[in-house]
Amino acid sequence: QPARKPASRNRWCGISRKLAAINLVPVAPARNIRNATGLKTVFALISYMIEPGQPNLIAFAGLLAVLFCAAAIVDARIPQQSAASATPPDETIRAISLYQQGQNEEAIASLRGATKRNKNDLTAWHYLGLALEKKADTNGARKAHEKAAKLGEKLLTSQLGQVQHDDDFARLLLPFKTQFIEAGESAQKYLALSSKPSKSKNEEWSLRSDSLLGFADIADAKPDVKTLFKPKEVDVKARVISKPEPAYTEEARKNQVTGTVVLNVIFAATGKVIGIRVVSGLPDGLTASSINSARRIKFIPAMKDGKPVSMYAQLEYTFSIY
Repeated sequence: QPARKPASRNRWCGISRKLAAINLVPVAPARNIRNATGLKTVFALISYMIEPGQPNLIAFAGLLAVLFCAAAIVDARIPQQSAASATPPDETIRAISLYQQGQNEEAIASLRGATKRNKNDLTAWHYLGLALEKKADTNGARKAHEKAAKLGEKLLTSQLGQVQHDDDFARLLLPFKTQFIEAGESAQKYLALSSKPSKSKNEEWSLRSDSLLGFADIADAKPDVKTLFKPKEVDVKARVISKPEPAYTEEARKNQVTGTVVLNVIFAATGKVIGIRVVSGLPDGLTASSINSARRIKFIPAMKDGKPVSMYAQLEYTFSIY
């Protein structure tokens, strides 16, 4: 008579198939023991393992559940880096108050503590830069402002990524208006504190500042007042005064790359090109070349009801080899 296969092997194959049927894709990182995904997995394993007459598996499954819960409790107690918040933490607010009262050294110590505990505290980095600048610590101030500006850009990108309709702009940007202003001003400070920045760095940081402050201006609109329009919605469309042509890179010429780069942009009421997004690009540096050219466009803002407003626009840059 053929030897029977061990039951445990078939048993674990069944467990694997059952676990595979459970949706284990988390919506957000688990931070406490009530996370449904983790517990669902454990109890599915427990219920499948337990059979009458198998006390050893019952004991093992119980131990597994206890260990899982204990690990989750410990995990929940571990300090985590906070994501961007529309309201600064109390510690940061107190540090700002010290700075505004002229207690600069105390403010610096408090702000350093705040940024150490939460490296994503944009406001703390911004004010740390101001306080260090006041102390004449140029290098430290420049680094703090650089961090604040890049956090602001990351926050702006995150919020813009959630925009589905035109009306979403104000709703998604308004809660973070102050942070965008702080980040934009930090970008300006970073440039001012940099010793002889190159032309490309100057353009990069000017664009960063313009975008942050431009979107802060859009977010500042009253709930019932629209400030960002499609071309057909304005009385007078934005008028381009100069549109520099992008450079054809040597790499693209060598590889005979041709085609069209399409960019969506916003001609802001401030006279700056902001919110540059790539619709379709080309390799070998041609997309970057097009973006650099779009940044340098000079235009007269669109008009609506006698006031300058921001307007969507689409730009195309065609590259051909003759």
